[in-house]
Amino acid sequence: MTKDNDTTGQTGDRDLYVEANIQQSEQMDMFSVLDLPTKQQPDYSNTVDIYDAIPKYVWGKTREHEDLKAASIVRYCTIRGRKLTVKLKPAIIEKGEKTVLIYAGQREELVEDALRKIAVNGQGVYVKDKAGVSFTLYELMKELERMGHTYSLDEVKEALFVCRGAIMECYSEDGESVMNSSLFGLLGLTTRKDLEKKGRSAKCYVQFNPLVNESIMNLTFRQYNYQIGMDIRSPLARFFYKRMAQYWTQASESHPYQPNLVAFLEQSPRGLTSKMGENLRAMRSALDTLKKHKVISRFDEEKVLKGKQKVIDARYTIFPHPDFVKEVIRANQRKNALKTRALRNDIEFKDIHDKS
Repeated sequence: MTKDNDTTGQTGDRDLYVEANIQQSEQMDMFSVLDLPTKQQPDYSNTVDIYDAIPKYVWGKTREHEDLKAASIVRYCTIRGRKLTVKLKPAIIEKGEKTVLIYAGQREELVEDALRKIAVNGQGVYVKDKAGVSFTLYELMKELERMGHTYSLDEVKEALFVCRGAIMECYSEDGESVMNSSLFGLLGLTTRKDLEKKGRSAKCYVQFNPLVNESIMNLTFRQYNYQIGMDIRSPLARFFYKRMAQYWTQASESHPYQPNLVAFLEQSPRGLTSKMGENLRAMRSALDTLKKHKVISRFDEEKVLKGKQKVIDARYTIFPHPDFVKEVIRANQRKNALKTRALRNDIEFKDIHDKS
């Protein structure tokens, strides 16, 4: 059961545990955005390869469930040409006398993104060979508020417990397990005693998911405009934006983004519904949102028909907005700078090409 306490399994002072075990990591230093011009630092963070593309969030209207037997959702996705089966399980959360099941949803995504932002701002830590972040609950709440997402202390804590308890299993086509882990590897939260003793300065600790750790260590993360991502209210448009930021590395008029409706929605947390009209409207709405945020300039839609009238799919040709092209150029420049630094320090660097 996930309870409101320190889930690191450590006794004694959490601050001392984290501080005593912090290791120097060149990759964690490279993950930060502190090398950017001061004025740009508040706007930027990093997407991470594979983890951010996995449809791990559940966007259903019902947050809490009680049927433990049905507590599993299976999805399928293809990332870098590799087909994966993703099984999601909810966190078990105790609420007074009641025990409920909660999947990681939009709230948890925003909390994860805010924590990653705090990490790239210089508070990322490398503890016992695992990447994580040291923060205070007040810092996390203020960062979310800065981005226009206000949550109470209890809501933020619950979101953290959901990320710690929700399980994501990934399997390859041959059934081999690629990963089986909660969204957060470890979680150490501030207790009431900590708050009474240290107030707002009481530290918490989150260990990132193994796939996030792997991306940081392999330098397969990529700079993106975090401000825009947090400004986008549509979860599907936000998913679209992060995927574009990570994989559309040569965005231009001559190099448009060309997803198919069915394949894209099947691999998104939204999924594909039985009514094609709903799917088309969802896709158009997400793309219109990206136009408003100057991520794309326009898009063309070509319906795929079965017979003369039945729409079974649609092909999209999406053209980048000049502002997004500038962001891509900045991200490519930073990637090249990190590659140079990695080679200078004899760190393995994995080249990621424009293929999602």
